[in-house]
Amino acid sequence: MHIETTAQGRVTIVSVDGDLILGKPEVNFKQTIDELLEQGHVDLLVDLGRVSYVDSSGLGALVRALTETNKEGGQTKLLNVGPRLRKLLEITKLNSIFEIYDDREQAVASF
Repeated sequence: MHIETTAQGRVTIVSVDGDLILGKPEVNFKQTIDELLEQGHVDLLVDLGRVSYVDSSGLGALVRALTETNKEGGQTKLLNVGPRLRKLLEITKLNSIFEIYDDREQAVASF
């Protein structure tokens, strides 16, 4: 898994490429989020357009990002959620706590 971060105004876009699963991918994602928060980046847009699979640990990492940014007065929103992950978010009712967008500009403007 590869993670790339880019700034667009006050929003930091976290682009994930690969599966967000238990082990190194999950650890890398959490470390990236922690580093961003330490640097004062609290408004995060997680782009999942190149993620094909998320397990329960990956879901937990996304929820953790949301709660940690909220604690710091920011937000975590999701972008480009594929049909498989969208269904998982619906089943787990996490779609009610995450704002989910398909359009990057619209997502950035929502912060």
